[in-house]
Amino acid sequence: MTLTLVSVGLCGCAVDANFSYAPDFMKQAGPRQPVAETPPDVGGFLRTNVNAVFAQGASPTGIRFSPPVASKYGGWDTCVKGDVVGVTGQSLGGQTFLVTIDQDRVGRRERVGTEHWCARQTYTPL
Repeated sequence: MTLTLVSVGLCGCAVDANFSYAPDFMKQAGPRQPVAETPPDVGGFLRTNVNAVFAQGASPTGIRFSPPVASKYGGWDTCVKGDVVGVTGQSLGGQTFLVTIDQDRVGRRERVGTEHWCARQTYTPL
């Protein structure tokens, strides 16, 4: 008898938020809608945070960036290119980074190669 009452009371929990016999406080909440965020000013961000993308001693020159695109997991993805110098002082050439900017912070910074979609982007000089 107790098992029957418990199973009847819980029969509608977490099945579908739109159809259930359970009271509202027992229903599982639906997914939150993402807040529309405006794209960041990548140029302004890089002017003040260039060390968040390139290493401290890299002395990047010729910095260029692509327009931001909405990231799959939140924030904005942009590609950043620059000519960098290694720790020995020798030029390492051009480096390309995929950077995720989320709420005016670098969330991810990943060096990418010529096969990445960043290679097909148009770049704006800093």
